[in-house]
Amino acid sequence: MSVKLRTKTLAKGIKRYYLDIYHNKERSYEFLDIKITPRDIKSKEKKRLAENIRANKELELISLGTSYQPEHLKDLNFNVFADNFISNYKFKDVRIVANAITKFNEATENRKLKLSQITPSVMEAYKTYLIHDAGLSGETAHNYFTRFKKVLRSAKIKGYIKSMPTDEIRFSNPNKEDSLKKEVLTAEELQLLANAHCGNNDVKRAFLFCCYTSLGMAEIRSLRWKHIKSNRLETNRAKTGQLINNRLNSVAVSLLGERKGKEDYIFNLQFISDNAVNKNLRYWVKRANIDKHLTFYCARHTFACLLLMNGANLKTVADAMGHSSTKSTLKYLNHVQKLQDSAIDNLPNIVL
Repeated sequence: MSVKLRTKTLAKGIKRYYLDIYHNKERSYEFLDIKITPRDIKSKEKKRLAENIRANKELELISLGTSYQPEHLKDLNFNVFADNFISNYKFKDVRIVANAITKFNEATENRKLKLSQITPSVMEAYKTYLIHDAGLSGETAHNYFTRFKKVLRSAKIKGYIKSMPTDEIRFSNPNKEDSLKKEVLTAEELQLLANAHCGNNDVKRAFLFCCYTSLGMAEIRSLRWKHIKSNRLETNRAKTGQLINNRLNSVAVSLLGERKGKEDYIFNLQFISDNAVNKNLRYWVKRANIDKHLTFYCARHTFACLLLMNGANLKTVADAMGHSSTKSTLKYLNHVQKLQDSAIDNLPNIVL
């Protein structure tokens, strides 16, 4: 095993340092972001830095398979690693991974946390936060926890942590079975909300608009007047990029307010945090005497179920929701079926 520091000559006599690595009978190269110009006054300092990187890399390879962890790996800040992970992540769920990291920072309240300090107890606390305190619904908490493990797995592969701190943690969401039931609003509850006072009128209008259009928080924050054409909504889902092209009924149109310029935002929610939005929702629901925990995702659930209860077929609802297939829409159909079964069970008894 060997790690040697070498230079590659670029245009105009500039030299770039790289590592020539021979390990497990394989040779690889790792280019460093350290360059020296012909008259570089900091060439000695840069060479010293490159030598330190070479030495650290050699120490990493030597320590592989042992319980020893080099000090420079122990001190790596989690958010430095996480930011780099996101910037190089090429898959479609990048937004979910980023949100999972954001929720982790909310749970730990420590932006200086080191990767080596993410222990099983920290991850257990993160799991509890996702389920009970993060304002999430349905399978979102589980999805965030699963995506966060991708970050940890990458850190393990690169040698920054020796083992996965989630290996002994089993994720069981106590709200999984009845989450959709809690999140869906009835027509009567929508009227109660419309009648109740909300501390932020834009939050109120935006939430009710989502109940009639299938939008979520990400889409509603970026919604501009250019997305409204002849009483139709034309935009894309932030999560998947799927097209949403829905007709706006009279209620949805009335919630838009006075039309402005094409690039103007319809709802002024760009500078209000998610926590502030959820706080407004919480007090608004309380004033309406509705015993449900609402988030903006609840509006999407409500829209889908109301369409189904008013006779729309599964394909129509899938298209209106911006689903790529009807598979994701089935849960709404199952919920509506349960409501119908319950209504039949509660029909009055008669004596024959």
